[in-house]
Amino acid sequence: MQEEAGADGGIRGLIEEGRVEEAAAALGRPHRVEGVVVHGAARGRELLGFPTANLDVVHGTAVPADGVYAGRLLLTDPPQGAGEWSWPAAVSVGTNPTFDGEHRTVEAYALDRDDLELYGRKMAVEFVRRIRGQRRFADVQELIDAMTADVARARELMA
Repeated sequence: MQEEAGADGGIRGLIEEGRVEEAAAALGRPHRVEGVVVHGAARGRELLGFPTANLDVVHGTAVPADGVYAGRLLLTDPPQGAGEWSWPAAVSVGTNPTFDGEHRTVEAYALDRDDLELYGRKMAVEFVRRIRGQRRFADVQELIDAMTADVARARELMA
């Protein structure tokens, strides 16, 4: 495996800087984090119109820099013979500064899907490309507008 230098050195440094495309080139595949889907504040579904799977990421995993990414949401233990268990996604990593969040989260919105019941399931998120860094928005409508643009960009990148 080829090592490339990020600020902290190596592939982990690239990931932690949000340079997920370079990390994928070095790994030979997209970087992924795994965890169990847990209940969040439900703002994605109820307030913003983008229901997200909130991952309780496995401790010690390299999580990309705060921001929004295009990627894939995958069920890591699908039932045999089951249908679709992988979806293109817009992924948010960070503290949700618009809502004064303090804890980093990894939240994935399966593009154009609001029918998935994933609580308690083991999932993975693959990071394909960084869309933008995290920022605080003046109000909820400004956040929704940015999320709409992020989802459109993720859809383009994952097509």
